[in-house]
Amino acid sequence: MGSVKDLKVLESPSEDSVGLGVFHFSDRYSVFDWGEMPEKIDRKGMALALMGAYTFEMMEEEGIDTHYVGLRENGEIKNIDELEDPTDEMVIRLVNVLKPEFRDGSYDYSVFQNPSVNNYLLPLEVIYRNRVPVGSSIRERYSPKELGFEEDDWPEVPVSLDDPIIEASTKLEEQDRYITDEEAERISGVSLDEIYRKTEKVNEIITRRSEKTGMNHDDGKLEFLYVEGDTVVGDVAGTFDENRFTFEGLPVSKEVLRQGYKKRQGDWVEEVKEAKKMAKEKGVKDWKKLVNTSPVSLGFEELVSELYLSGANKYIGRKFFDVRELDEVVEDLKKFL
Repeated sequence: MGSVKDLKVLESPSEDSVGLGVFHFSDRYSVFDWGEMPEKIDRKGMALALMGAYTFEMMEEEGIDTHYVGLRENGEIKNIDELEDPTDEMVIRLVNVLKPEFRDGSYDYSVFQNPSVNNYLLPLEVIYRNRVPVGSSIRERYSPKELGFEEDDWPEVPVSLDDPIIEASTKLEEQDRYITDEEAERISGVSLDEIYRKTEKVNEIITRRSEKTGMNHDDGKLEFLYVEGDTVVGDVAGTFDENRFTFEGLPVSKEVLRQGYKKRQGDWVEEVKEAKKMAKEKGVKDWKKLVNTSPVSLGFEELVSELYLSGANKYIGRKFFDVRELDEVVEDLKKFL
């Protein structure tokens, strides 16, 4: 399915009804849209599956529909509180995936204007931000003054926002891009009002939970499905891959890996950035062909594994993994970053 998750189809979706599938959360990881990186993060997949399930079950309790069915343990579908041991398998409802056509240097989304099916993945990713951490792309696209602050330059510390910023990006392009609300509605064929309302609610749910654990919820992203006239939260949410959290001033999410590459292989990060820019300017679909070097192992993947596992324990409120407490792990990680 992708660089991080694998999908097993149990029942394919039809034009008129959803199907059923199993997400297998792997120990692979990806940063900067590169795809699979050189090393794996031990038991990361289990941590993500459990955090995602816990978040989905909180959503359902708050009346937000999702494609989540349950976690699979020894062939049985269970809620998270019924698990005996951690699992990396999540059962979900499946929808059709319609794809825009790339031609003449741009994408044609006409397939979404009059879809032939009543259930499908919306071609959008919705990003919400409560804080602007160091490394956030929003620092490159906006100045502090454009967001209502007095400073001319971004400080080298996270900046809290009075109100969350919600924006959309494309989901099904080789190199996703931020788009206006007007373009988002045009390419998807749906109104953003309900999607943004649900995004605000999900943000509140995850923020409320993270605050109880002592973590800050900086930002996150959501995907949505169109199912028989309604919008449903899809993919996964509330994990260290989909969201950015900080704890005692350190990222406790995939951001720690991004920061690690910026500090330890900055030349490769810059080359990736320039390749993406060049591909946009030239209308090239596969920007990776413009990159001449490859990423290497960071050397602290074992510690990142412990970060994911101890963070999942804290977020869920149950010690699924026998690892140190999060504050101890964070102290060791600060030495690397």
